Amino acid sequence: MKVLIVGGGIGGLALGVALGRRGVTADIVERRAAYGDGGAGIVLGPNVMAVMKGLALHEDVLAAGYPVGLARITDATGRVLQQTPYAVPGWPLPATTLHRRQLLRILRSASPAPRLGVAVSRLDSGVDGVDVVFSDGSVGRYDVVVGADGIGSVVRRHVRGADVAPRYSGYTCWRLVVDGHFEDAVVEMWGRGRRVGVVPLAGGKSYVYLTLNAPRRAPPPWTDLAGFRATFAGFAEPARSALARVDRLDGLLHNDIEDCLAPRWWDARTVLLGDAAHAVTPNLGQGAGLAIEDAAALAQLLATMGPTQEALSRYESLRRPRAERIRDRSWMLGNISQWESGLARGLRDRLMAWTPESVARGALEKVVRDMPGVPVG
Repeated sequence: MKVLIVGGGIGGLALGVALGRRGVTADIVERRAAYGDGGAGIVLGPNVMAVMKGLALHEDVLAAGYPVGLARITDATGRVLQQTPYAVPGWPLPATTLHRRQLLRILRSASPAPRLGVAVSRLDSGVDGVDVVFSDGSVGRYDVVVGADGIGSVVRRHVRGADVAPRYSGYTCWRLVVDGHFEDAVVEMWGRGRRVGVVPLAGGKSYVYLTLNAPRRAPPPWTDLAGFRATFAGFAEPARSALARVDRLDGLLHNDIEDCLAPRWWDARTVLLGDAAHAVTPNLGQGAGLAIEDAAALAQLLATMGPTQEALSRYESLRRPRAERIRDRSWMLGNISQWESGLARGLRDRLMAWTPESVARGALEKVVRDMPGVPVG
């Protein structure tokens, strides 16, 4: 079986690993010319760690990462609104944070090496395979092509009835890594139309993310470091100490927060994975996890059923309901957390504080356990 994976990010590399564990060597192309040292932090929940164990990569993640036991939501003053343990009975591996480049390094170490700086120029699907023309002029024929090329997927345009424009959330985000630990928990602080998240990483560092209501593609509302600090000056600890470590702005990663859901995930030996199929906003911390889950599920189906319509249809039927639930819940949570009205925020904060821990824990456990079709270790 010849498999082409378009996209050498987290989902594409995870699929390369998962197929390799089943004796299938895939070709991977990645349009970036190099991986570099960019990116920020990521949280892999117990569900994702169980999938990584199934890929025999959990020990590498634990060695590079930082285990976290709590997720905490506060208001801007630091008052706790909700606190949820990450631990789930029966799932022994802890939620683990690490730098995104470290996760890519771990996946690349066990995956076929991607051809960097190469994109897909043309796909022609037939009954017996897919003919592919690459941007460097080379060609290939494959039994199945997997689009793991992100929210702006090129492959999605070749899946009949699948293309869809991303939906903008109404808020934008900056990400960075700073020196220092300020909490052992994953902390997200809700302010007026803005948030600050502080996530401990290994090596005495922290991942910080900041959101702000803004028009799509708007420039930052500051021109210098003083303006940046003033924008988020209303936040108490741990945000205050974390932001005090920011001494330059050229390292900030900036992205508008968007999602999308392809109406169809497969067509004639072409199939979508991860953000290409179902980009979600990051409010539940499950975007990368969904892509890794997809990879494990798709690899198992291809290995057992072959590159057939039945395998691709089964993949979508198993994965779509979960992706839709996480997408919708993440969208709702993100909108609520970005409210600006003082009255609405006061009511929101009281409801969050009154929600029993058992309810919050139950919601987390459903996210962790509800992975139909995904092999775990």
